[in-house]
Amino acid sequence: MEKATRSLEVTIISAEGLRLDGRSVKKNTFVIVRTDSDNQRLTSMDKEGGSYPSWNEKLEPPLPLPNSVQLITVEVQCNTFSGVKTVGTSKIPISDFIGDYTPPQYLHFLSYRLRDRNGERNGIINFSVRTIGSQSFAAAWPVLPPQPLGFPAVANKKINAASGSGSESGSGTALGVPVPVPYKFGNGQGYGV
Repeated sequence: MEKATRSLEVTIISAEGLRLDGRSVKKNTFVIVRTDSDNQRLTSMDKEGGSYPSWNEKLEPPLPLPNSVQLITVEVQCNTFSGVKTVGTSKIPISDFIGDYTPPQYLHFLSYRLRDRNGERNGIINFSVRTIGSQSFAAAWPVLPPQPLGFPAVANKKINAASGSGSESGSGTALGVPVPVPYKFGNGQGYGV
């Protein structure tokens, strides 16, 4: 039996509003993507983008066995005259792009807030991610069954036939879930939410 190989395809696109010690970053930024302490990948250095660098670079960090990794870390660093310094870090839950109702190799475009070493907001990282490798690994990740949303079902309430009122007094929450809906724009068709 062939062993399932798993990895992520993370394309680091760009970052926005990076600051280091209270000043805008001038140059020499790069990104590290970690799936765990033993697996990390680095982008090349952006030497011209300043506090708005762009890389558009694909990284393929390995994805360890299911349930052994709960999040990936994306860290922006800057090479300064006094050494390499961390500009900001973001921890992304694996559940944000694996185990939902999208196909296993669906391409997700994500933007996350970066935090500096003091936990303060320090820019945004833009990237895309999808799983790659053998198809059989997707079955190893748990896919949660659909959960009921919104108000409790009427069948669960005891209705007083005489007064028409329910014996339970509770409120539910209605949640909206974006669903692609076809629409036309220009001369073609597209999908919107």
